[in-house]
Amino acid sequence: MRTAVIIGALGLIVWSGGVAFPDQRAPQTHTVTIADMRFQPERLTVAAGDTVVWVNSDLVPHTATSKAGGFDSKTIPADTSWRYTVRTKGDLAYECTFHPGMKATLRVK
Repeated sequence: MRTAVIIGALGLIVWSGGVAFPDQRAPQTHTVTIADMRFQPERLTVAAGDTVVWVNSDLVPHTATSKAGGFDSKTIPADTSWRYTVRTKGDLAYECTFHPGMKATLRVK
């Protein structure tokens, strides 16, 4: 009987989220700087649930637009930023629609 109570209590704790597992981590925020007509870094690895902030430090507006249609910042004016919380795993190639030579990739684990 005592074993059943202990097992039941442990099951309730785990089911309710009362125990943190070592492989779980809090979502993180990553920054991509837009400067000199480039995304920096050009390749960024994040986890699903993380937030990416694009900061436009250039003199002209830019976009961060997924080629597959996963996200689109629309216009990011100079000296402003845009944030996106990543939900889809995989490689997400993106570019600036105003300057198609500006390309980068988010790798989402």
